Amino acid sequence: MSASERERVRVLVGIPEKGSRGGPAACEPPFIRELRKIGVEVAEETYAYADTQLGFTNRVARVLSTARRFREHVRRNTFDIVHINSSFDTRALLRDVVIVPRLRSAHSRIFLKFHGSDARLLETRNPALSFLRHRLLGRVGGIGVLSSEERANFLRAGIPERKLFQVKNVVERNIHGRKEEFFRRWELPDDRPLLLFIGRFIPTKGLLDVIRACALLRDRGQKCMLLCLGDGPVRSDAEAEVERHGLQKSVKFFGYIPEQQTVEFYASSTILLFPTYHYEGFPMVIFNAAAAGLPIITTRIRAAADYLKEPDNCLWVEPKRPDMLAERIIQVLESPELRPRMSSNNRQLAGQFSAECVTREYVEIYKQLASVDVIV
Repeated sequence: MSASERERVRVLVGIPEKGSRGGPAACEPPFIRELRKIGVEVAEETYAYADTQLGFTNRVARVLSTARRFREHVRRNTFDIVHINSSFDTRALLRDVVIVPRLRSAHSRIFLKFHGSDARLLETRNPALSFLRHRLLGRVGGIGVLSSEERANFLRAGIPERKLFQVKNVVERNIHGRKEEFFRRWELPDDRPLLLFIGRFIPTKGLLDVIRACALLRDRGQKCMLLCLGDGPVRSDAEAEVERHGLQKSVKFFGYIPEQQTVEFYASSTILLFPTYHYEGFPMVIFNAAAAGLPIITTRIRAAADYLKEPDNCLWVEPKRPDMLAERIIQVLESPELRPRMSSNNRQLAGQFSAECVTREYVEIYKQLASVDVIV
């Protein structure tokens, strides 16, 4: 083996199945492209799947099949790093604890990146869950978390500091501008502010609070249009809330919009509203909005708290406070200086999450874990 071959890092990456939704499906492909661009050898293998509604027996069979495929990859090839994209919650733990320990080898180090984490799982006194948690985390070389809050949670749970790395997601540039054709295509008014909510429609994302805030704005004489992109279990509750407040002409539901099409919504909207209290680590919605130069109103949570500053990038709200959310919206709309300042600052902030910057940070982690010099 030549010196250059010995120095080149080889990585096996566990990725979401094509057609999957959510942050990993959006941020991992440009990350992998950049790894290859700078000379890292990358193999890909499906780890998470688009169909999450399988019965128990089929889920078990799929986990075992995934474990076999990954194990064969590790046996047939010499990888320095096995990079797994997952999340730290009970359901993912039951999958990961079957697959990840089987990937240990004398040559590979396992890097487990968590796209969100449930702190309750680190604190649980359930003996079975505690055993599985220790079995999983004890068998990986590195753990990637997306915020300082999560890092502190893992440290309090006794995870060695040497194993923990605070990492970022790749956020692609948004070069789109506000276009009349966009408003015609989606039959949107261009004479009032467009308030944007994007996310899975689950209670902890705060969509119902956004709708209630819009009712308060209407009562104060503030005209606006709320654009709701996404779907999920509270869709019917959200539609009922719109009807209850008589907001049918001021709220529009679009359903799920593919990631590549959302860029126009970010670019054409006035403010992003995201009063989440979910346990996500690095809400891609927030940072995609920053890349589009969109003012942001959100909760002080996880990576948002690490990277956004008030009032330079955002205004903070407390969760479950539609009254506070309405006040913050008015504050942004009525300040002629605030919106352009936020827009400029957010575009600048998004540069920290370019594929070039983020990927080189991961390469440094890989070097540390694998103890090899990397050609870049």
